[in-house]
Amino acid sequence: MDPLLLESLGQINKDIRKENKSIRNRLQSILLDNKFLNDEVLPCFPDFPIIPNERCGLWYVPPEDFKQTSYFKSTDGHTNQWDFSTRRLNFHLFPTLRSSGGIIIVDSTRRGKKIPDALSKTIPIWCAVLNYIMLLSQRGSDDIDITDVLFTPPETISKTEYDMIARRIPDLVGKLVKLDIVDGNELFILLQGKLLRPFWVYPGSSLLQSSRDVFTGEITGDSWNVPQHANIIPIILCTISYRAQDGHDKRHGFTYVQGAADDHELWSEGLTPTLFWSHINFFRNMNHTEEQINQFVETLVQEQDDAGEQSDINDAFDYIDNVTPQLELGKIKDNVVIGKVLREKLSDRFALSIILSENVELDPVDNENLPISTHIFKLQSGSKKSSKLLRNKIEEIIGLVESQMNNALNKPILICCNTGTDMSIGILLALLCRNYSERWVLGEVEAKRLDKIMIRKQLTRLISHLEGRTINTSRATLNSVNNYLM
Repeated sequence: MDPLLLESLGQINKDIRKENKSIRNRLQSILLDNKFLNDEVLPCFPDFPIIPNERCGLWYVPPEDFKQTSYFKSTDGHTNQWDFSTRRLNFHLFPTLRSSGGIIIVDSTRRGKKIPDALSKTIPIWCAVLNYIMLLSQRGSDDIDITDVLFTPPETISKTEYDMIARRIPDLVGKLVKLDIVDGNELFILLQGKLLRPFWVYPGSSLLQSSRDVFTGEITGDSWNVPQHANIIPIILCTISYRAQDGHDKRHGFTYVQGAADDHELWSEGLTPTLFWSHINFFRNMNHTEEQINQFVETLVQEQDDAGEQSDINDAFDYIDNVTPQLELGKIKDNVVIGKVLREKLSDRFALSIILSENVELDPVDNENLPISTHIFKLQSGSKKSSKLLRNKIEEIIGLVESQMNNALNKPILICCNTGTDMSIGILLALLCRNYSERWVLGEVEAKRLDKIMIRKQLTRLISHLEGRTINTSRATLNSVNNYLM
């Protein structure tokens, strides 16, 4: 090939990568996609609450516009890997589905796809398994037609792949039933006997045409209604980014990036969805240059890092949830400095506080005479390295907690990490398996040998107990816990 042509192609690829990483292009793309949500999707489904799908979906919806999130991973919908995850149950959505009669789950995908696998397959499989279990409680398996419980977008999922997924559903049902964490009769009553039915919307979707004038194309504000006599609860699966050729579009005064919020660690420079929406007036201004945005983001992130010492438990923690009378789960904020006042308050409330975080510190000043009831382990949720290091630390952590379990009859023990969904869940899981029965009675440990099924039952019970919390325990963390327990 001509060397000059090779050089030109190399420069084109370099420019595309640069535009892809541009924080200005990414944020403007997110704002454009949010406009689609506000202008077209919400008017069509005004009564359904928005549920951003973590992690990507969080960028597209202001925090004040949602109360819950979901966590459905695309990997559970990948070809030949179709699965119902017992680590990501999403059962906290049931009360909302019942009370609102439907929800809108928001997610996005990068170039090459119209709908992400999480929306086209993972959630449909989730619906199908739960639908099957509901119907199984009312009739025999021979009377269940798989086409009554499994729905996928025909323009995205071929008939061949649909049939392969359909054949997998009974096995996935068996896997969930074996764990004994969902009762078909109770689910049938909770959802009023209605089946979970996914519908797909995206820019240009025919389902959104109900809110547009057929002649002018203008948005009329007419809402979509559940078809008459349909015994369903709609789950609106919204792909918020439009499909751009090669994943880019330069018509808007910036380079549009399809699925711009994906893999934010590669481009956000520490900016979070919360910081982004808290300073949205600045980011909406298209006159700001790339350099100005980068400097502003750097300042925001630095100010957050310099938040300083916290003196109140509510200021230091995003939440603290009760798990058992002896154990509580917390999410501690980043860059908290635990000084004398906060340490005293923790000691007053908890028999022991275990904090798993790389960026939380104990202030050594004036702490010498205080009881040593707060312990920090430099393990960070979301870090594969920390999940593996947990193998070396877990015995020490469990030993500390178990030595205080009797004292915890009067004061509970706090287990927390920087997310409240990974490291802390792993430690709680190990404690539950070693010290509790399946029904969480302290001291009544099952006589039978601890195995992966028993560990999985405890994990799914823990996830189900934490209603409203999206649990994201990494495989590496669970492997460390399994290695310790078995």
